Amino acid sequence: MSTVMVCGSVALDLIGQYPGCFEEYQAKHPVMALNISLQLTELRTSFGGCGMNIAYGLHQLGITALPVSVVGRNFNDHYGPRLESIGVDIQHIVVDPDYAQCATGVMISDENGNQITVFHAGAGLSPRRPLPHTMAGIDQVELAVLAPENPAIMRRQAEDFASLDIPIVFDPGQCLHEFDAADLQRLVSLSRYVVVNDHEWGMLQRISGMTTTELLGPQRQIVVTRGDQGVDLYTHGEQARHIDAITCTVPVDPTGCGDAFRAGFVFGLLRGAGLESSARMGALAAVYNLEHEETQCYEFTPASFAERYLAVFGPELAHQASLA
Repeated sequence: MSTVMVCGSVALDLIGQYPGCFEEYQAKHPVMALNISLQLTELRTSFGGCGMNIAYGLHQLGITALPVSVVGRNFNDHYGPRLESIGVDIQHIVVDPDYAQCATGVMISDENGNQITVFHAGAGLSPRRPLPHTMAGIDQVELAVLAPENPAIMRRQAEDFASLDIPIVFDPGQCLHEFDAADLQRLVSLSRYVVVNDHEWGMLQRISGMTTTELLGPQRQIVVTRGDQGVDLYTHGEQARHIDAITCTVPVDPTGCGDAFRAGFVFGLLRGAGLESSARMGALAAVYNLEHEETQCYEFTPASFAERYLAVFGPELAHQASLA
């Protein structure tokens, strides 16, 4: 069984649903001084955090995922016991007694799947976070995922993983606007894979001041997710490749689909499936998430995942992915 270390937030989220679309709201009520009032039809608490969402998906796929984070005291109320009950290893999640709360995300979705997101780091900024080289089991880790966090934290972790010669998947996500050019250039240089969505792809180039060619480098691959428009894959010296999205007949909740994609993508990398097959696995994991409310409510086994992959992509592509 492969082992992946996932560094990132562990959050107790608030998820709301707006019964309309933000574009229509803006047309009716032009934003002048950013005074927005949305009446929601639903608001619920959810187990989340980008790091933990990715670890959860990997756990579903039979990967030993070691989440790394610092959390507040409320983690012990429900979140920690729930993770232990499903078999997730939480030995590297540190509870800082000086913080009452874990990180908290507030995500409001409209009927078209658009989202407004705000985030509070909570205990995520605690100085108690250990570095990877000090952690038990680090010698078994084959790949490290750096999920969105404070830039200084992500850079410290990346430097440490690089010193251990552990390949890095860099996922700056919604924290991208907090980075400066030097941090991004260094983090990209230390990473084997960079995964961003289409909006973040433009931001990454603009903030880093680097071209696509410079961001790629000879040993690096970049994955750009584009929602229902699929995924673009960039490799040094090659034409960009495109993978179509999987049609979801009954979409329920887009929250966390990007994290589920990353879990499926990393699963493919660990199987040696190749970049295109790994992206297809990511797309399938994202659909599982899209079909359920919240971010850690979908369930499957590696066998049922392989069966659905075969049904969606056919025997030839399933064989290429070593899933048939």
